[in-house]
Amino acid sequence: MNKSKQQCCGCSACQQTCPSGCIQMRQDSEGFLYPHITSKDCISCGKCIQVCPCLHQDGRRFPVNVYAAASPDMALRKASSSGGLFTMLAKRIIESGGAVFGVQFDNAWKAVHGYAETEDGLSRLRGSKYVQSEVNDSFSNVRSMLMDGRPVLFSGTPCQVAGLGKFLGKDYDNLLKVDIACYGVPSPMVWARYLKEVQDNAGGSRITGISFRDKSGGWKDYGMKIWFEDGSL
Repeated sequence: MNKSKQQCCGCSACQQTCPSGCIQMRQDSEGFLYPHITSKDCISCGKCIQVCPCLHQDGRRFPVNVYAAASPDMALRKASSSGGLFTMLAKRIIESGGAVFGVQFDNAWKAVHGYAETEDGLSRLRGSKYVQSEVNDSFSNVRSMLMDGRPVLFSGTPCQVAGLGKFLGKDYDNLLKVDIACYGVPSPMVWARYLKEVQDNAGGSRITGISFRDKSGGWKDYGMKIWFEDGSL
């Protein structure tokens, strides 16, 4: 496994594939997630090395086709970060009895991967979260569902999608991988400190909603918006 942070994307594929459970994802001093190994529990099987997308990068590829798309549903486009395409793809997967994996906020407004099996559950996965997410056991859950024959959509950063591919070790016809155009992810620690600051400035009122691309001011003047329990913004 990589010893240099410059050779690690924090995808957690190594942690999820470790048969002895000796790898944990921990925040470094800047708040980014990196694998930490408990040496005494390591059995030197090498599986963490085998699934690392940074050590085993795929060859250069070129797009077969390029399309621009948006949902015809105005309300869906307004509720989405971009054109609502994620929700459209996700609905087809759920209609086929599948599951959709994406990033959601937990109760502390931390970005974590989760999954939805109903259309109502898609709302928490909708919308970009501009911060590094915790993948947790999502790769393992994806594999279990795929092996049960269920269609699965997995959405994440290119690093996370590549990590999933290496973790699975083979292609599945019932898996749809959707990655985003990514320029790097901000620190979860910085995000947590920012939320504490804005909450303190709001008199300690509880946060009830966050949108990184709120369009109430128009499509060309979108911005971040945070809602509080006392009704303030």
